[in-house]
Amino acid sequence: MSEITYRVVRRHEGDRMYEEGETRTGTKAELGHLVPNVLAEVVTQKKPEAKPETKAEPAPSNKAERAPRNKSKAG
Repeated sequence: MSEITYRVVRRHEGDRMYEEGETRTGTKAELGHLVPNVLAEVVTQKKPEAKPETKAEPAPSNKAERAPRNKSKAG
């Protein structure tokens, strides 16, 4: 499971004493019973993924040029 970052809302004792305002990380299975009275999940904004650039075919220099024939048809 992935670890989640929580903000301590109320002082409590875990593996050590946690004071209000500190951060604590752990899995939902470990710390889920402390939410929402003692811990609040820290929401982080994910950065949008960069879209890969798509390269289009270059524009023909002569626009009157015929389109290429389909290779499947015999000319």
